[in-house]
Amino acid sequence: MINPEVSPWISRALHHGVLGITPKESWKLQAYESYRTKLQAANFPCFFGQAGEIRGEMIYTFISQHLPQQFVRDMQEFVTLLNTAEYERCSLVAFCEPDPKITTHIAFVDRFWELLQMLHEHDRHPALERTPNDPLWEFSFEGCEMFVVGSSPTYIQRRSRNLGPGIVLIFQPRRLFIDPATSQPIAAEVRHRIHRRMLSYDEMSVHPDIGFYGQPTNREWKQYALPDDNSPETGSCPFHTRRP
Repeated sequence: MINPEVSPWISRALHHGVLGITPKESWKLQAYESYRTKLQAANFPCFFGQAGEIRGEMIYTFISQHLPQQFVRDMQEFVTLLNTAEYERCSLVAFCEPDPKITTHIAFVDRFWELLQMLHEHDRHPALERTPNDPLWEFSFEGCEMFVVGSSPTYIQRRSRNLGPGIVLIFQPRRLFIDPATSQPIAAEVRHRIHRRMLSYDEMSVHPDIGFYGQPTNREWKQYALPDDNSPETGSCPFHTRRP
């Protein structure tokens, strides 16, 4: 367990694959402060995210407009850290530098999938056995399956997905959805509790594509970069698995 009192957020910031590099650019500091302020709200829906922030179980990285490839190195280090006892329960928060060209929600969705595709193309151990149309597919990098939450300032109605001035990607290893005491998936009631909080916070119903991993009709990718309304996703996934 990480002690956040001796491990402030800056000590968990990744830069060029090195942990503990103090961000100097103002946009990076503003991105983190906006994110932290959102999560501190008592009614924020995801109490798992709130608890992770309080316990110091979040690792952070920043994606520059001009050097997005550096993100690959930080992701590689994140997966390596997950294999240590100190960081095994961590998630990664990736803050994108605000881009004035991202003015529409469609532009955000395109950028989101571009970033995941870039990671996949640089994955040294890519998962190739499943495609996004498989109910058991989850985004994977370097052998680690992760649920990815896409957040953006282009979310107006779905406020819980707006975490600051730029795009934010949160990578949650699938192992975090397993109760370490019982080795069973987190109880459905816990997930339904989060959904009820989302209903109150967003003041709109939970998106119809929100489902539970492994159910035959569920597709994880549809939940990553949700629409800002409740229109169901009818197209195909923009992510393309590399051929073996």
